Order: sequence, then structure tokens, then C-alpha cells
Amino acid sequence: MPMTDTDLTPIDAPQHVLAIVNPASGSKRGNEVIERLREVRSPRVTLHVTTPEFDFAAAIRAGVDDGADRILVAGGDGTLMDGVSGAYRALGREILPFSWVPAGTGNVVSGFLGLPHRVDLALKLALGPGLIRRIDLAKVGDRCSVLRVSTGFEAEVAYNVTREDKDRLGILAYGISGLRSLRQTRVIEYLISLDGQPPISVEGIMAFITATGALTWINGISVINEAIQPDDGLLYAGVLRPLNPGRVLTSVTNLVAGSGFPPESIMYFSARKRIVIDTLTPEPTQIDGDPLGTTPIVADLMPKALPIVVSRNRRWLPLGLEWFSHERAED
Repeated sequence: MPMTDTDLTPIDAPQHVLAIVNPASGSKRGNEVIERLREVRSPRVTLHVTTPEFDFAAAIRAGVDDGADRILVAGGDGTLMDGVSGAYRALGREILPFSWVPAGTGNVVSGFLGLPHRVDLALKLALGPGLIRRIDLAKVGDRCSVLRVSTGFEAEVAYNVTREDKDRLGILAYGISGLRSLRQTRVIEYLISLDGQPPISVEGIMAFITATGALTWINGISVINEAIQPDDGLLYAGVLRPLNPGRVLTSVTNLVAGSGFPPESIMYFSARKRIVIDTLTPEPTQIDGDPLGTTPIVADLMPKALPIVVSRNRRWLPLGLEWFSHERAED
């Protein structure tokens, strides 16, 4: 169902923002966010710059103890996942409102939520008033996925993309990684269990789980499956059916870049509590763009678990597509 105004809660500007920024994200775009935040005088900003060993939970716990009333995360989709996961480890269900400044390579989450991509507009929303939208999450171990967890071709691509590749090539890094993985792409039998039911066997080259439907977007609009909403209280699994080699490379690049898979190439399933994806032999997995481990994937639904700040300036789209923000720079 399309979202209504009753699903959104107004929120005032924060008094004290705990900001966590990944400086390596988006070809060092995170550094621009850091510089802008250091110039902010109101609200109060406590700034943390991440490192590979950064402890999100400890930083968030300390920030809350110091009076923070909003968490700002800037980086890629994986940084957002780390921030949300750390917040749940530190605060549990008492999680603070989240602001998201997209500064990564793919920024798919900001696309389906209608958040601005320009740093100045994103920070204006992140540090100011807005609306709270409570979106669903998929819990895998102690991590909270905002985007998707997958196995198969996409996971192999995630393992092959390096930080240097992202810095140098941006979104094209995923296409090049896809080319490297193309020779190894094969049809896999996926065993999908929905809410404890006997597994369903489906063949494909990729299987995923998502709580938000965040598979791809075009210019900020979620288009892959308009029936899936990020706050509909359902967990979804999908299997990408076999494609010819040329379409495999194009589709995986588009999945990250924003043009998307053709809807008919994906078989969907839904559950209300848990989805398990297994394979006959261990296969690599990824979560929100970061390597995870190997199958099986066990994901539990966390309904309306993430209160994220979205814009008051939005308009509705026809055909039940996701709404998006229409931000205007001040004169």
C-alpha cells in the first residue's frame, strides 16, 4: 500500500547530534562532510571519524550518555548498516532517530527513501526538522540490514571490489568486478524456508533477502517492485533467474548503479518473521555491500525498527511508486 501522512511523525531540529562519518566513502566524499560538520555551530555536533576498527556501539553509547538526541551517519550503505547495528547493540529498542547523509558509491538506501544526495541539502535535512519514517530491518546475527543480504553473483562481486577500486572508479568498480566474476557465474539451487516451513527449491544466479525492497532505484525512485514498501511489516526473498552472460554483467552493474533488474527476472517470496536461504554447498554472502561469510543466511524481521529522518518536502508518485523528496536550495 502507498504510504500516507499518518505513517510519518514530525520531528523538531535536534539539540545535540552524534555524527559518525566514514572519510573513505564515495571517493573521499566523506571528507567533505567532515569539513562541513566542523563548521556547524548549531546544533551541537559531536563528530567521530571512522577507522577499520571503529566501535560504533561504544561511540553511540557514549554520545547518548552525553545527551545526544539524534544520530547522523555519513558514508555508504555499509556504513549505515554498521551504524544501525551498533545503535541496536548499544541502545536496543530505545534507538534514537537517525539522519543519513549519503556519501558512498551506491547510496541505494537514500534513493528509495527520497533523501537528497547533494551534501549541503543532505546536511540541512540531517541537522534540521523533518519527518520520522519507521522502516523495517532484516536482522542477520548481530547486524541489521537496511539494504539486502544476498548470496551468489552479487556476493562474489562484493568480495572482489576493493576500497581502491571504489575510490578510483566509483560505481564502475562494480561493473569491472562483475566482469571478473562472470566466468565463475553458475546456476545454483537455493533452498528458501519461509517462517519455518519446508524449504522451496529454486534455481538462479543470485538469492537475496530484504526488509525494505531496496533493490535498485532510478533518480531516487524505487522501481524494482512497487508492491514492496520499506515499512509494510514483511520480509522478502528473491531469486534472480539465469540470464545470458551479457545481461548478467549489465544487470548486476545496474543493481548497484540504479537502473535495476527487469522485474520478470526475479521470483519473489515473503514472510512475516524469518527467512532462511541455504545452498547444497557453502556459497559466499554479503550484507549491504560488505562481505558477510557463507550460506546459510538466516534473517529475522525487525518491523518498523529504524526511525529515520526524511524530508517534509515530498510529493506523491502515481502507480504506488515510492514517494521522493523534492528539495529546494534556499535563495
